[in-house]
Amino acid sequence: MYRLLMPLGLLVATLLTGPRAVAQPTEPVLNRSYQFRYAVPPHWAVCHQRTDSVNVLGYHNPADDARLWVGQLRGRHATLPPARALQRVLRHLGATRHEQHHAAVHLPDALESSGTYHLRGREVRYDARVSRHPGQVLLVHLYATPAAFGTQAPLLHHVLDGLAPLRGR
Repeated sequence: MYRLLMPLGLLVATLLTGPRAVAQPTEPVLNRSYQFRYAVPPHWAVCHQRTDSVNVLGYHNPADDARLWVGQLRGRHATLPPARALQRVLRHLGATRHEQHHAAVHLPDALESSGTYHLRGREVRYDARVSRHPGQVLLVHLYATPAAFGTQAPLLHHVLDGLAPLRGR
């Protein structure tokens, strides 16, 4: 009886979990300016932005429904404590209701927040991290539409969880 029920149970479990997202390959990025390493899919476009408060490398997928921003605070904002920097960034993005907590990542003082906000009329889900690393405040912000998070969750979590400081110079 057990031999008959086991395959049936596996089939039901497979059908209930739905299709699995296939992890896309990523390429490592060694950012010596920020002393940080991370990985992004090779087909994601990259852009560089610089304002009075932040220097950012941005990456986005071809569908433009998922983006990763890796930046360094600059100017008078460079001296902000990570908790204050995270609050300001999220308020600027319109994430009015958020909670921050310590992130279990490769940086000891990293703070993280996740939630949703509206960007250009559409809802996006975000994960943001801020940390002080070799005297600078680093910002990592990943956001995607709920549909993209649903279909690309393994990739997005892989990108976010792969952020780490460079070892040595």
